[in-house]
Amino acid sequence: MKRHRNIAIYAIFAIVCVWMVGCGGCNPEPVPSNMTPIEGEETGGTSVLITGENFDMKNGMTVMFGEKEGQNVTVPSKTELTVVAPAGTAGQSVSVVITNKGKPDVPVTLSQQFTYTDATPPTVTGTDPTDGTVFSEYEDSLNVRDNLTVTFSEPVDANSVSIQVAVAKTEDAMSEPAEVTLTGTVSGSDDSVTFTSDMPMRCGRMYTVTVSGATDMAGNALATAHSFSFSVTSPEPVYKYYVKEEDIQEENGEAALKRIASRPEIFDNPEKWTRLVAANQDDYIFDRTKLSVGQELLIPRGPAWGDK
Repeated sequence: MKRHRNIAIYAIFAIVCVWMVGCGGCNPEPVPSNMTPIEGEETGGTSVLITGENFDMKNGMTVMFGEKEGQNVTVPSKTELTVVAPAGTAGQSVSVVITNKGKPDVPVTLSQQFTYTDATPPTVTGTDPTDGTVFSEYEDSLNVRDNLTVTFSEPVDANSVSIQVAVAKTEDAMSEPAEVTLTGTVSGSDDSVTFTSDMPMRCGRMYTVTVSGATDMAGNALATAHSFSFSVTSPEPVYKYYVKEEDIQEENGEAALKRIASRPEIFDNPEKWTRLVAANQDDYIFDRTKLSVGQELLIPRGPAWGDK
């Protein structure tokens, strides 16, 4: 009888051991049902709430966002947990997997994915002209160029970009600028915008460009304004000048002579147009109302003309 009792005890003990080694009486696998929010910034730090059933309050849980583990996991009840999302890649959606640390430790994937949003502001990666450029070769001293380009680290909304251009004289210029700022329009697409000036950029000027307000497609704005400068040297003064088509294409006579006198290589001053009349009418029969393309003009200079 005693022998039968021992056999029964051993049998019960064996069953208990098998039950303990196995999963009998352990916590069931978690059953997630919802996650909120389902997106967060690429830099990480978004607090996420996951609800469901059979969450392991005693041993805790792990939450994986793709291949990265979430931080600060708390399990206040069997039906909810909170976790802080790790950093990720903007635009990428990753699977979220939760696992009870106690038995059974089987990973369970949520039906929802977590999407990382763009949180990085754009930066200026290039400009044309580049900062510090000095232009010394050009065809027309009053029309060197009429645009500049700014390139960003990512696509931006061209309508959000503000470009201001300050104008100052160079050391070799004979005059101060009539306007201290250059107005124009901004246009572009993708990661590049172009500023087209209302008036051509000319010789003897330094242009300082300030770029601000640019926002990317996610609404992130340029963190700090970006500035760069470039300049155009003045040409050497000339003593003879041949009338160009652009000098007389609008109107002839006094207006044309003022445009010529305003050229940096002439006087850089439209009010000195009368000096051209005086010098050239003494040399030949000069009709200021009938200037022609290619006509030679003498450019008078020196103390006799009031120059220092």
